[in-house]
Amino acid sequence: MKIMSSPFQKQFSAKSPLNQTVASTKKPVDPDAPGTPNTDGYEPPVIREELDDKGKEIYDNLRKENDSLLKSGWNQKQINKMRIERHEEKKKKEQK
Repeated sequence: MKIMSSPFQKQFSAKSPLNQTVASTKKPVDPDAPGTPNTDGYEPPVIREELDDKGKEIYDNLRKENDSLLKSGWNQKQINKMRIERHEEKKKKEQK
């Protein structure tokens, strides 16, 4: 990696994910990994246009369900909890 020497160049290189490290391990951040440096559990938002046809169908159905539940008085935390429980049940059934 080329070292940036001028103050003008340093201000941009410091912001680059390639120059950041994970605080707990001091290892360089993988720029292709999902997430933001120094945060746990973050994943970048899904971009519908990048999905295949089946993915778009799943995405659309989840958005419709989410909108419906939000209108009926649920909050996003409750919806996420319900989806995690549903996913765990599905995994248990598949293991049997």
